[in-house]
Amino acid sequence: MSQPIYWKVPFVWEEPKPLLEVPARLEFKAAKTLSREGLLSVVAQVMESSIDASDRKQVMEQGARQAAEHFLAESQAGFSYQDDWWQIGVNSDDRVVGFIFPVIYQGCAKEGLEEASIYYIGVLPEYRGHGFATDLLLKGTRVLQEVGVWRVFCDTDVNNIPMISTFERVGYQQYSEPWQRPL
Repeated sequence: MSQPIYWKVPFVWEEPKPLLEVPARLEFKAAKTLSREGLLSVVAQVMESSIDASDRKQVMEQGARQAAEHFLAESQAGFSYQDDWWQIGVNSDDRVVGFIFPVIYQGCAKEGLEEASIYYIGVLPEYRGHGFATDLLLKGTRVLQEVGVWRVFCDTDVNNIPMISTFERVGYQQYSEPWQRPL
């Protein structure tokens, strides 16, 4: 029996480029300012309502909270990051709107610069449709620019049209045709 698959669209941001300007409509704070329960809650809410097939599968099999715990625990596998890189975006009412988790691929440095990725980006369901994903992606990419990267390589589910549009709006380029990933 073959393993189920889904399709992802790969995107790349290549440096050097001018430092990105991040709009000021959200206040960005280190994700570690949330309690563990608070962080799990926002990640679980995003995963539970995600368009991404792998998120939906994990939530269906494990439940949203367990899927979020598992997802966050896997962030150490093949990646490195400093806690301050992981950011939450907070609105003027001091409510979390979303989060961005930039990471560095381990062992992929080139000419003294790192290769990076956006491990996860999410906007809570009640704040979707207002362009906050763009603000979050700008912030995460800016963090990685400041770290010093030669490129940021990421992908998203082919059905996640809002995220595809966000990558394009920020200036990421589609790297290749969509590819298969195990589900």
